Amino acid sequence: MQAQKPRGKEGNPEEKTKLKEVLRYVLSLSKSTGGFAYAKTIPPGIEDTYFAIRTLEAIGYRGGHHATTRWLRREPWIPDPTGRVLYFRIALHLRLGIEVPWEMIKEEITRFLPKLQGNPQKLDFLGRITAMARKHHRAWGEIETLLEGEAYKANLSISPKDTLQKLWRKYRVHVQYRRPLDLLSLSTFLKLSQNPDGGFGCKPHTTSFLEHTYFAYRLFAELRMDPPNKEVTKAFILNCQSKRGGFARAPGGVPFLDTTFYGIRVLEMLEGYCPLEP
Repeated sequence: MQAQKPRGKEGNPEEKTKLKEVLRYVLSLSKSTGGFAYAKTIPPGIEDTYFAIRTLEAIGYRGGHHATTRWLRREPWIPDPTGRVLYFRIALHLRLGIEVPWEMIKEEITRFLPKLQGNPQKLDFLGRITAMARKHHRAWGEIETLLEGEAYKANLSISPKDTLQKLWRKYRVHVQYRRPLDLLSLSTFLKLSQNPDGGFGCKPHTTSFLEHTYFAYRLFAELRMDPPNKEVTKAFILNCQSKRGGFARAPGGVPFLDTTFYGIRVLEMLEGYCPLEP
């Protein structure tokens, strides 16, 4: 049970201590029967387990995940028309070396396709799933063709009603399905969403939260833009780390597994490391 120093730098004692605190926080939320949950009193869930495993990977945890592997093998597959939890489940299986029931997943996606209605988030996650299937030599040509058709129904205009997370999904549709997107308006929206505290609101003139800052930094990386006020942003992120070791949505808040993942990832991006997955 060791935490490596951060990627791309030597890591000072204070930073090592902070990583150990993150490690202690995440491991404290593991279940003896496998999986993770944001509170000790609730059963494990796929999303919390995904963010816990991803965070442990990011900080260099060398321990095993044997109980979680056994739990995932037992856990029933629940229909997920959003594609989000389905994506997390598949990613966990691949990371932990568990066989993925590709044919069952293909049938499930086929059932959900008529209900997509050009939804960018669903298109993003289902596109990621089909890419993983292709990488593992599964021919889903018909599904990919149908997703391409659904992508043309997506409204990718930049609107004041958008949020940074919604714009991240629109950008993903732009990349995956080669749909046009107004990148100039996107970059303007992005820069205007930063606050004096260094964090980002979900849109301009809204309160800073860690998840919005994460999606802002994903967009900066994809657009090859240098984020402004990086030192102030770093201070905002570090102030989101709670006494329990995990990261909260904002300074002084309650930590969660997903926001802990976001915090670690933004700190990595501030050091020039860009994550490849959401």
